Amino acid sequence: MEQFAFIIVLLMIGVLLQKSDAPSDFAKSLNFFVIYVSLPATVLIQVPKIHLDLSALGVILTPWLLLPITAAIVFAMTRNYPSHVRAALLLVMPLGNTSFVGIPIVHTLLGEEAIPYVLMYDQFGTFLMLSLYGAAVIARYETGTFHKRLILKKLLLFPPFIFLVFALIFGEMPHGSQQYLQLLSSTLVPLALVSVGYSMKFGGEVDYGLFTKALVLKLMIMPLIAFGILYTLGTDPLALKTAVLESGMPSMITAGALAIAAGFAPELSAALVGYGIIVSLVTLPLISYLM
Repeated sequence: MEQFAFIIVLLMIGVLLQKSDAPSDFAKSLNFFVIYVSLPATVLIQVPKIHLDLSALGVILTPWLLLPITAAIVFAMTRNYPSHVRAALLLVMPLGNTSFVGIPIVHTLLGEEAIPYVLMYDQFGTFLMLSLYGAAVIARYETGTFHKRLILKKLLLFPPFIFLVFALIFGEMPHGSQQYLQLLSSTLVPLALVSVGYSMKFGGEVDYGLFTKALVLKLMIMPLIAFGILYTLGTDPLALKTAVLESGMPSMITAGALAIAAGFAPELSAALVGYGIIVSLVTLPLISYLM
């Protein structure tokens, strides 16, 4: 409970800083440090602990198996809505906040031994989906061109992904570097959560009927489907719990930002990201307890 309370405190610090005279790129600067320093250090520490067995494969496959199911539900939910509303939900529903929110919450609920599975879900699942599927949705619903070469370049040059491949190939880092990597890794949780809090947006005119359905889909139905998939595969309990929690994370802030920038139902996108984080602080511990 103390750790979970600390998560809420860090989020509130970020929210309160919205009222300060912080630089306009404050959240961007925090995210930059997390992506280029904190997350790579975490990857180098945690990824060598992964055993590439059927359980790890199940964790990696879960977000990809959820993607067509979630997209089909979104199409059914938005059949009487404009295309820009459908585009917004196609972006923010399948893509969860599996690193910035996922790492600290899973660490709190399941312990440090679950973090390698979080990284597998995030890097081989959510991140690849953002780069490939997210770009495809924007290209489909916004005027523009689908730049395959640019997407591949961004994917291959993304620092956490580079360090993930490095750690999978070379394994555990030298013993002398462990304490320094641990120090850098420890910055991930506070910086990520303050950034998330600072980026949370509320308000605006929202269709609350659709908003409620979307929130139930993201935070409750998707983890229930994930549980069914992983249970059928006979996944190891820790891997199963981690992947189920990751599938129930609130919508990714980056996905929401892309939807807003593209003009895809901006108020709805912002509400799903902001309120989703708040509601997930109740649903995720509940899911963990039930499991």
